[in-house]
Amino acid sequence: MSEFAAELRARIADVDGELELMRQAFDDHAVEVLSGRLENLLRIADRHGVDVRYAGGGPAAGAA
Repeated sequence: MSEFAAELRARIADVDGELELMRQAFDDHAVEVLSGRLENLLRIADRHGVDVRYAGGGPAAGAA
């Protein structure tokens, strides 16, 4: 795994975890901001052919 792919996966996991916390806290603004950040990271991953699907579910689970 390349360093780029590993860093991208780590950033996606961090944002996904933070997003879940903000959802539980009912912080709508933070959820909106983090959702946008996650979408951008997933777009970058797709553009570079980095598979970010998680076995146990996650931001890209089920996405092709």
